[in-house]
Amino acid sequence: MDTLIWTFSPVAHAANLYELRGLDKSFRLSRGVPLLAGFPSDVAFHMNPDFPDDLVLPDCADNVKDAVLVSERVHRFLLELGLPKVEFLPVSIIDHKGRVASRSHVIVHPIEPVPCIDLQDSVYVRSEIVADKLQDVTRLVLDPSRVPADRPIFKAQGLARATFVHRELAQAISREGFSGVGWIEIDRFRN
Repeated sequence: MDTLIWTFSPVAHAANLYELRGLDKSFRLSRGVPLLAGFPSDVAFHMNPDFPDDLVLPDCADNVKDAVLVSERVHRFLLELGLPKVEFLPVSIIDHKGRVASRSHVIVHPIEPVPCIDLQDSVYVRSEIVADKLQDVTRLVLDPSRVPADRPIFKAQGLARATFVHRELAQAISREGFSGVGWIEIDRFRN
């Protein structure tokens, strides 16, 4: 499959975003539930006070929700592509002293997860709590025939915290030199 998983590449002194406030039922982020309509204006990630010297905000910031959290630069790049079934949810980032460090970051939020996991060839455990959720994934196989060609960024149904990106788009994003952006091959994914 010519798809990668969007992850984060370490950046020296990057802020540790350990808490998300202002969004009830934040688990909806990982499930691809549409949220843009009525999205609260005060949603914010907060920097971890245990790391007061880590203040750098990379273009792609690691966070406690494993959301793809990007800078205005990445947001503009992605907007120009007219991506279907992707919402851009505005969030603030609050520093260790309670001050706004950024008002221009957004969560790249693919909606309507694609039922593309090959359940026969993948190795996983089904959640006993959440119907159709896969956990303890040690082998992930996608069926490319089930991924619509017009969905270069998507979530897979049943797999909460992974955002998939067609390789061609991932390469285009990488060529832009955005900080903090990382990719992993599907066969290296472990959940």
